[in-house]
This record gives sequence, structure tokens and C-alpha cells, in this order.
Amino acid sequence: MKAIVLCAGFGTRMYPLTENRAKPLLPVAGKPIVEHLVDQIEATGSVSEILVVTNARFHSQFVAWGKTRVQVLNDGAASDATRLGAVRDLAWAVDTRAVRGPLLVAAGDNLFSATLPAFFDDYLASPRNLILRYRETNPNELKRTGVAEIGDAGRLLSLAEKPQNPVSEWACPALYLLEADALGQLEPYLSKHPRADALGGFISWLAPRLAVFTHEMRGNRLDAGNAEGYARAESWIKNGV
Repeated sequence: MKAIVLCAGFGTRMYPLTENRAKPLLPVAGKPIVEHLVDQIEATGSVSEILVVTNARFHSQFVAWGKTRVQVLNDGAASDATRLGAVRDLAWAVDTRAVRGPLLVAAGDNLFSATLPAFFDDYLASPRNLILRYRETNPNELKRTGVAEIGDAGRLLSLAEKPQNPVSEWACPALYLLEADALGQLEPYLSKHPRADALGGFISWLAPRLAVFTHEMRGNRLDAGNAEGYARAESWIKNGV
């Protein structure tokens, strides 16, 4: 199994912190945000190769950080105005590296605790398209993430990205295990939605076409990709909140 970690954004909403440093490389508890995720992926023992997708501006920073631990892919975007967006970055990386699945897909600015081992165990016990979910009772937090409707056996019925009126308390961050059949739908999706950006939009489109199931998280997650989350990240990691 391979993993693709998407880190090709320009972090404009977190200026000045991210003017000269990629957002996933901002330090938290002594190491970059993305390194916490990479450590957890490696610890599962299930992933043979980790691909990190970045842009032309921050490519050298990721190469200097990743060294021999990850393969860094440069999507060629030089500015926020020319960025590909998360879905096109995923499709580009899948095509460039001929990834056939299963594939772990993750955003590089999320922090997780006690999550990945159980997520992988669930998948390995019954391989299928599987995404992470957890209960979020704060309506403001729900408006910042994907929100799911869940059916029988944990099957995903719908996923709304950053909804103004969340229909449930099930939050779904960008952490997915996708089979080859799901990866094969990237190009059809982009042909109909060429400007698509958020990964949740692809998962929402996928759910009526292919079976997508959900794994209820045992642990915690922090979105460190915004100023508020990043301000809390150091304490979150050190105190195990």
C-alpha cells in the first residue's frame, strides 16, 4: 500500500507565518506538522511508500525535510493563483506514479492521536473504500470540515464540505483509504468538475456510485491548517488533549 499526503497549498490564510514556509512544515512540539502524520503512517507497518505532493515554491523545503523518508512530488504550481487544488493534485500523483490502490490519502495539516492503527485494522479486516469519521458537537467546527450522513453498517450516504447548516455531528477529515475502483473515478469526476478543489467534494460524488464506508475514530483530531488550530497545536500534542 502507498500513501499520498497532500501538501501543495500556499497557506495564504495563515500569512505571515506561511509566506516563506509551507504550512505543513510549521513546527509543532519540536517537529513539522506533517512529520507527526508521517510518523504515524510509518508506525502502522502497512505502507510501503509515502508520496508527498507539494508545489514549485516549497518543493525544496519538503525535499530538505523529507530526505529518504518520503518521495516528494512537485506539481509545478508557482503561486496560489495557479495551484491545482487537492483533487487534481491527487489525480496527478496517482497518474504520475501509476498508483493502483489501495491508497491512503491524507491532508498534510491534520494532527491525529491514537487513530491510524485502528483505522488500518478495520480496513485490513475488510478491505473497502473507507473514510474516517468522528463525532463533533461544536457547530463552528463542523462548518470547517466535511460533514457526513451515515447509513446502515457505517455506509456513507452523503458528505457536505464545510456546510453552513450541518446535517449531523459526524465530521470527516481528509483521511481516506481508497481502493482501485475509487481511484479510477478521479478522472471522470474532474471531467465534470474541472475546478474542484476539496477532497470531500470527490468523496461526496463517489458515494452514490461506489460503496464508501466509514470508520469511527477512537482518538482525537486537530485541524492545524488554520490560525486557531495552529495556535492550539503545541498544547494539544504535549497534553494529549
